[in-house]
Amino acid sequence: MVVQFLHQRPWKYNERMPDFRDMARDPKHRRGFEKLLLLACRRGDADLVAERLSWGVDPNCTFTKGRTPLIANVRSFCPSAATVRALLQAGADPNHLDETGLTALDYARRKLARLLAKPRRRRKSPSLDENNQLQLSPAEQKEMDQMRAEMPGEENRDFFRIWWQERLRAARRVFNDPEQVEQIVEMLEKAGGA
Repeated sequence: MVVQFLHQRPWKYNERMPDFRDMARDPKHRRGFEKLLLLACRRGDADLVAERLSWGVDPNCTFTKGRTPLIANVRSFCPSAATVRALLQAGADPNHLDETGLTALDYARRKLARLLAKPRRRRKSPSLDENNQLQLSPAEQKEMDQMRAEMPGEENRDFFRIWWQERLRAARRVFNDPEQVEQIVEMLEKAGGA
């Protein structure tokens, strides 16, 4: 969406390129930025959520069935206490009711009850070694070596650093972690959702 906008008209070197914050507040583009926030919340990625909130995206924007990014995070497979904290600090309403009449706290309590009712099997990703560091499979290592050969030089160092960070983050992700949901319940109760 942002890339589409930037390619709609060629930018001259001396012109000011549009700022994400300006675009996020522009009614013409606002909904696209709200969707980016929603996707980061569903993914449980607190860093992306904080970045998108810094662009000026409304933390109380609503989507299908009146659900906010806060509710979307709690209902997702990767609820994250850090994401909820970022949303609350940005002004997300913990008492917002969706179309079913439930708040984020209601969903968090329901999820916690379901998670605690079944036995917990915590499986570690096969991509992590005994020190919780990324360990690539032979096929992934071969692909990484091939990319490095095709993209040599200092200018590509950031690409590989970011790729490694994202791959490590994905390997460390825990789905429906009861500890995260417990923290979310506590935060939402303190925020006035009790």
